[in-house]
Amino acid sequence: MFLKTEQFEYNGVSVTLSELSALQRFDYIKFVSDAEQQETTKHDVVHINQRYLETASLLVAMSLWHSHSLKGTLASPETEMQQIRREVMLGWPADALNQATNRVLYLSGMLDN
Repeated sequence: MFLKTEQFEYNGVSVTLSELSALQRFDYIKFVSDAEQQETTKHDVVHINQRYLETASLLVAMSLWHSHSLKGTLASPETEMQQIRREVMLGWPADALNQATNRVLYLSGMLDN
């Protein structure tokens, strides 16, 4: 594949992050847009953090999917990415998720360095 990749290291553990494919980028933007449209008047810190973690974990899971051992093993890529997302949410500290999110956005041309 010709997607850009980058090694991401946090606390001695290294994973390969990939830029999002065109379809993943579309799906990610749609997810963020749909979430904004469904927003209520909740603007408390807990709600804002929850929303960020949901969005960031999806983005990182989409990126990790390209080199993850689950790729091609489940019923669909979406199912695989949801499983990876669950792994990210269960096992990654918020700081690592934040750093990886910024790197994926940069690799995907959605954020300036």
